[in-house]
Amino acid sequence: MLPFHHRDPGIVGLLTSDRLPPGRQIFYGMISDGMHTNPAALRIAHRAHPQGLVLVTDAIPALGLGNGRHTLGQQEVEVDGLTAYVAGTKTLSGSITPMDVCVRHFLQATDFVMLDDSLHIQATYISGELVWQAEEARQ
Repeated sequence: MLPFHHRDPGIVGLLTSDRLPPGRQIFYGMISDGMHTNPAALRIAHRAHPQGLVLVTDAIPALGLGNGRHTLGQQEVEVDGLTAYVAGTKTLSGSITPMDVCVRHFLQATDFVMLDDSLHIQATYISGELVWQAEEARQ
């Protein structure tokens, strides 16, 4: 994702634009693995356009294989925790962050409301902390 610049605001400009075509839904993806996207950027994007946010991961095939050396196509990569580097370097070659970790990181970084199928509020979170829950949701 390109950084914000006053002459080319990128995704921030798109999400806050008042010139979107009427009736068009804009969807955008963000990698919320704690490495690719700063929590503040997640909050800005979510607050600007929450209905279009799609969480994604850039996990490579080494996901779930554990620390050590693995292959990515013909490239040898070295996995250390949730990060994969080109073997023998500190050049990132992707992550091995599973989607559930991305979702948890997003939930910790943002404020959000959970709705049921009838659009009734079931819970409210601030900075990932549950601050209110509907009585029926507690049971």
